[in-house]
Amino acid sequence: MKPLHIDFVDRPPWRLPIAGRARTILIALATVVLLAGVALAWYALQLGRQVAETSQAIALARRELLTHTPPTPPPLRLSEAQVLAINAAIGQLNTPWPALLDGFESVASADVALLQIEPDKRRRLVKGVAEAKDHQRMLDYLAALGSAPPFARAMVTRQEINEKDANRPLRFMFEALLDEPAQEGR
Repeated sequence: MKPLHIDFVDRPPWRLPIAGRARTILIALATVVLLAGVALAWYALQLGRQVAETSQAIALARRELLTHTPPTPPPLRLSEAQVLAINAAIGQLNTPWPALLDGFESVASADVALLQIEPDKRRRLVKGVAEAKDHQRMLDYLAALGSAPPFARAMVTRQEINEKDANRPLRFMFEALLDEPAQEGR
């Protein structure tokens, strides 16, 4: 038979013999929870320090970047003369050179020497200087040039006889008007 322990002292429930094991387990669990809380608090403190250090490093890098970065240049302001010069250069670049040169080559002859051509995009014409042996050859050349694509017509603006040359060729300046489709096709 087993001995029976009877205790008439009214003890609190955590002091009961069965509660002794539970109390040990409870104390162990409380210790584990307390240690986990301390570990979490330490980890949160470390994260806070890392965030603060990183923020300081970022702020320092920004300041250093601002000191090494040159200031942005002011926006470019062009004068009216500069704008006109740029537009003239763009007009020269947009000249339909292949079509112009093909037109001049199609009317080339041994009787007329083409000395200079200069397109005028604004007025849609090409100015040129040429030499011919006589007036009739000059007129034939201009008639042929005026009917060759991309030209609509050609006319003499000035003529003179070159007295310095032994052959005395007729030097003439002309303007050849560009046809409308050549301007759009570029």
